[in-house]
Amino acid sequence: MTTRVVLADDHPLALAGLADALSRSEGFEIVGRADNGINAIALIKRLNPDCAVLDLTMPGATGLEVVLECRRWSVETRFVVVTGTGSPALLQELQSAGVQGLFLKNAPIDEIIDGIRKVAGGATAMSEQAGRILNAAEDGNSLTARELQVLQAIARGQTNQAASEALGISPKTIDTHRTNLMRKLGVRSTASLLVRAMRDGLIDLSDID
Repeated sequence: MTTRVVLADDHPLALAGLADALSRSEGFEIVGRADNGINAIALIKRLNPDCAVLDLTMPGATGLEVVLECRRWSVETRFVVVTGTGSPALLQELQSAGVQGLFLKNAPIDEIIDGIRKVAGGATAMSEQAGRILNAAEDGNSLTARELQVLQAIARGQTNQAASEALGISPKTIDTHRTNLMRKLGVRSTASLLVRAMRDGLIDLSDID
C-alpha cells in the first residue's frame, strides 16, 4: 500500500533532500510540496494525505499551527514535525498537540524515513536526540528558556558583555548560566558544550551566521 505524503519546508535544499530520500524509498508517493505554512494547510485540506511531514519554523504558519488547523479538516492525516531546535518545552508542546513523529534535523535521514514509515503505519516515532531531550525534561534536568537563549548566544560567538546587552541581563548572570549549562550537559569547556548542544539539537543552526 502506498503512503501519500505532503512535505512542507521553507528551505529548498531540505525540502529537496527529503523528497529525494522518500522518492527512493519503497511505498511513498509525494503528492504535494509547500514552502510555507499557509500553502501546507491548503495542500493538506485539498489532498487529505496519509502523512504530512512539516518543518517547524515556516513563514505564514508554524508546523504546530499547521497541525492544529489541519486536524479539523483532514482527520485521517498523521503528522511528523522536523525541527532544528530541540527545546524541551517545544517538543513537549508538539507531543501534547498529538504530533505522531518528532525528529531533529540533525538526525540521520534513514532514521527520519523509517520514522515516517512507522507513523504512516499507525505508530509513533521520534529521533534518538528528541527522546533524550524529553527524557531529560522528565527527569527535571531540562534547560530553561533563558539557558537556551544564552546557549544560542554562545554558539554565535558572543562575549558575556554582548550577550548580556542582547538579553538584558548582567555579564555575571551570563557566566552563571554558562556554568549551569555545562553542569547540566555534563561537559567542562565551552567547546565541549557547543559540541554536545549541536549533537542534542539544542542549537538552532539556521540562526548562526
